[in-house]
This record gives sequence, structure tokens and C-alpha cells, in this order.
Amino acid sequence: MSKKVFLGVGHGGSDFGASKYLIEKDLNLSMAKYCKDYLVRNGVEVKMSRKKDENDPITDEIKECNSYDPDLAVDIHNNSGGGEGFEAYYHFKGGLSKTLASNIEREIVSIGQNSRGIKTKVNSYGKDYFAFIRETRCPSVIIEGCFVDNRKDSEKADELHEQKAFGEAYAKGILKTLGISVNDQSIKVGDKVTLLKNVQYGTNKPFKTYYNKYDVLAVIGDRVVIGIGKIVTAAVNIKNLKKY
Repeated sequence: MSKKVFLGVGHGGSDFGASKYLIEKDLNLSMAKYCKDYLVRNGVEVKMSRKKDENDPITDEIKECNSYDPDLAVDIHNNSGGGEGFEAYYHFKGGLSKTLASNIEREIVSIGQNSRGIKTKVNSYGKDYFAFIRETRCPSVIIEGCFVDNRKDSEKADELHEQKAFGEAYAKGILKTLGISVNDQSIKVGDKVTLLKNVQYGTNKPFKTYYNKYDVLAVIGDRVVIGIGKIVTAAVNIKNLKKY
């Protein structure tokens, strides 16, 4: 059975979040989309709290997350207050929530972003301060990629390729926490590929192979349609392919 991840996309609609050099709600969504795409390519089922710019209150996020019943949940944000760097909050009792925060932090540092550390924050009742961490039923974290009101820090995420780097770093940390090996190859329509395992997508059912290489006809998440010329042979998981 596939692992499931819920991605909370902070703010949205009339709630802009933080803003100055960048608008947080837009940055959150961009990073979340890249994170989702990378997770899906590695066989993970993903649900996002929003896929466009719309109102997305935290109470709705939590209900949606608990209804989805994921293995892990990550609430994607960006920061303000004049600081610099990434930070993450995890459940005050630690456990897999802390492991997830640590794994994401490690990947973020590897792309050149500074880290302010992984942290906990409790309220006056000794419970987690943040509702997303306190009320979601699965291990969860809140991550803050950069400070949108710090020019130097915001410049690390003001281009799409940089937002992609953040999103994919988040995904790699999630995959490590789930115990899933990263498939980092990028396969696109028009590529030539060879089969590592000849089973049909979503099954263990093999299919006959007559060739050493195939054309990529379509890519939908982790599902790749292969064939010869325009003739379809099968749909297979991207993990079972290698570029020729």
C-alpha cells in the first residue's frame, strides 16, 4: 500500500500571510506543488489543502488532514520578522515528528539555505502551541522556508527554480522519514528508457517485452506510458524505468 502525505499550504485567498519582497501565500503554494510532484514521482499519494489561491483556514486544514488519515503531514509556510534562514516546529514529545523536522532541515541545508534550527513551542497548558501540530492525528511539522521580509533571504526563493529546490528538498526529507529511497531521475515525454522491472502500473502483473528500449509517450505523476513510436506497450511506475 502506498504511503500518504498531507501538505498544508499556509494562508491563501484574503489571507496573504507575510509579505514584503515576496507574498507568502503564493510562495507557499509554489513550494508545495513542487514538493507534491516530487513525492508523487516517488510513489507517494499526496493531498494538498489547496491547489490554488483560495481561503484555507487552519481549522479546515486540520479537518481535511485527519479525514485523509496520512502517514505524515507538513504545513508549508514562509517567515517574517526580519530574521534569516529555515526553521521547523515539531511535536513537543518528539518522536517521528522530530525525525521528520530533522530530515527536512538536513535537505534544506544541502541546497544552501541557513537553518535557525528545529524547535518546539508549547502553550500555557503545556500542549503544542500550533494547532496544526496539536490537533492533527498523524506525526506533523510546520516548516518556514525563508523570511519574505528580508531581502537577502527572500532572494533565495524569488525564482521558480529556487522554489522548486525548496519543494524538492522538503520532499526528500519526507521520503527519508517514510523509509523510501529517492528516485531522482527526471523522465519526460520523448525520452528513451529501459525497463528495470516489467510490471504494469499499480499491479504486480508482468507484461511481455520485445525490445531493449522504449519511447516515453506520457508522464502522469509516477505513471509513465511507454511504447514504440506511437504504439502503446504499457503504463509502468517511474521507479521501474531507467533512461537509456
